[in-house]
Amino acid sequence: MAVNEFDAVILFMTKREPNHLILSETIKVGDMALRVITNFETLGTLSAWPYWKLPTTRREDELDMTQLFRELLAMTDREEELTITANTMLHGLHRHGLHDFCSPTPQLIDQTTFTKMACDEIDKMKQKNPRSTGHEPYTNHRNY
Repeated sequence: MAVNEFDAVILFMTKREPNHLILSETIKVGDMALRVITNFETLGTLSAWPYWKLPTTRREDELDMTQLFRELLAMTDREEELTITANTMLHGLHRHGLHDFCSPTPQLIDQTTFTKMACDEIDKMKQKNPRSTGHEPYTNHRNY
């Protein structure tokens, strides 16, 4: 949907303001989005993140989730307890593209548990066929 919006803006600007600086920048960003979407939709690609993020290793996922845990901890003012609530975890992971994540059973989650649970969820997403996520592959070819 976002790429379709880029296409509409580019088409409009091409007709109205073909030499405008924003047009060339918009085309660059749109082309970058297309390349990343193509990477994600390639069968066997291990990208579990939303379409703009390249494939990751388990170690990279662990680092990202550790950072996310620290951000959620700071955001909720729970640095003293060093835990976050299950609800905070759920919302934090949903915001980061892990939409199938279900609320964990423990009421309070520490960093180690958070990282393991989140990375396990990422691993599950990596095993899915990208086409089964409900997102149609983008096949538009630009001809402006």
